[in-house]
Amino acid sequence: MGGEFPHRLIIKYKKYMGKVTCEFGKGFIYNLILFAKHQWRGFEYLKNYEEIAKNSENKEMWDEKEAMFMWFYGASDHLYNLEIPKQFAKTEIGKLAKKIQNNGLHFGHGFKEKPTKKDFIEIFNDLEKLAILIDKKLGIKDIEAEFN
Repeated sequence: MGGEFPHRLIIKYKKYMGKVTCEFGKGFIYNLILFAKHQWRGFEYLKNYEEIAKNSENKEMWDEKEAMFMWFYGASDHLYNLEIPKQFAKTEIGKLAKKIQNNGLHFGHGFKEKPTKKDFIEIFNDLEKLAILIDKKLGIKDIEAEFN
């Protein structure tokens, strides 16, 4: 992607039922999970856009890149307030987390380049690698899942 995405920290704190909240969360693992919870929508977008394109005169409006852009636009909000712990900043964990943040925001809010299904799959492969690195750092030896 070429460098860091020029994002700014967006935190609008509110009181909700006695708790301090913000729209898209703030944290490290927490925000990665919030982002990942959107994955199923990406597949739905692809399927729905493909179906709409079949009957549309403007097929380019309903192509894979448009579907993936809409997915990244919605899901990547959780990456604005991704807080990479200082102890990971210059490690493989921190660099991969930063790559996920930058790529997600680049495709969701950069408006310069439309993502593809390959970019969608790559960000989730990177998330999986990140989870394995964090487990390793915690002393947990992961065993690859057959059903993944």
